[in-house]
Amino acid sequence: MRPIFILALIFISSCGSFSNKAPIRIVHYNIKELDSNKINKPNPQLQYVKNILSKLDFNILSLNEVQYDIPGVPSYKFKSRGENLRNLGSYIDPKMKNWNFSFHPANTGALARKKGNGNFYTDFSDPRARDFADKVNYGIFPAQYSTGALFDFKKTYEVLVKDLKWSDFNKRINLSRYKQANGKSLPKDMELFDKTFSDVTLNIKGREVHLILLHTVPAYHFGNKRSPNYIRNADQLRFLEWYLTGKTDFPVELEHVKPLPPGTPFIAVGDWNTDITNKKNKGSEILRRLFNKFQPWMKNPGHTNESPGFAKKRLKLTLDYMMFSDHFEIIKSGVVMANEDRVFMGCNKNQAKFKNIPEDRKLTYWTNRKNKKKCFVGVNKDFFELKEASDHFPIFADLKFKD
Repeated sequence: MRPIFILALIFISSCGSFSNKAPIRIVHYNIKELDSNKINKPNPQLQYVKNILSKLDFNILSLNEVQYDIPGVPSYKFKSRGENLRNLGSYIDPKMKNWNFSFHPANTGALARKKGNGNFYTDFSDPRARDFADKVNYGIFPAQYSTGALFDFKKTYEVLVKDLKWSDFNKRINLSRYKQANGKSLPKDMELFDKTFSDVTLNIKGREVHLILLHTVPAYHFGNKRSPNYIRNADQLRFLEWYLTGKTDFPVELEHVKPLPPGTPFIAVGDWNTDITNKKNKGSEILRRLFNKFQPWMKNPGHTNESPGFAKKRLKLTLDYMMFSDHFEIIKSGVVMANEDRVFMGCNKNQAKFKNIPEDRKLTYWTNRKNKKKCFVGVNKDFFELKEASDHFPIFADLKFKD
């Protein structure tokens, strides 16, 4: 049984004893669909995010699904460029206003089209949005789902891989085998990365450490049986493997990108979008190879993602990961979780005993698929905040240099 440390939230831990004074604490969090609308206007989701992250004392914060702000995106009222990450960090904790950061526009949504009023769709649930979406790199407006990181260390150098053609990385790939969601062929010059790949060199206590940021495409077809997602996810993880080790399971010859020299200290982190326990996805196989070569933040992490809502049966997957070179000792690591403390209240509003909900619980509901009735449940407030903040849970690790 894995030990746990309780501090309002629960850190599902993998090793060691907890230390608040750890030299390096890295937190990774895929915060669901943070666009300029949300970041520029206080809302419950951001308040929940702030409540969650304020309980963690980190000096590196990796974030996924943050829109890189571009003037006119997603609507004409937005004028800033590249300020969303810093603004988000300052909202979470004012001290991060002066932190260094890495933030670049994702390829996601680059081919999305505007509506007739000159604005982009922002709601995927609107069926019309799909017709205007980017069907190669996905997304319904430019720079959606960008990757960023804030850190209380000096940044000395950065390598950004964004425009690398998929066929230049994997010369064996036959893109004619796959189709866009609308049945059209994929462009021959499509990028390997639907988002970006970043290598940020940090100076940590006088040592150069490479912070690798990657948010891969989901290893899922989303209804398109000829989707390239499975093999694209695998090739994005092959690129990570090649970048960290100098080789993968096919030869790679790139002119402008070179792998890390052997023995380079690194921290690799992100939503890698395939469950390491999956026996069918090629990307999962590559993850298992990487975990055998380097230190995973947890050997048996459990789920880091689950389907939205509060129904009793929810899809749960391991999608978020950290991995470290052998230069580090992992003091403590885990998934930020809370006990659900579930109390079923019935599926009829008139019968629900609302007055009996304890003060430390939150009343919420889900809709029964069969009879469409609302079913009410009381859950722990910390768990409620985690669920409302994102469909992913934060993961963390406390590290120190071995010598």
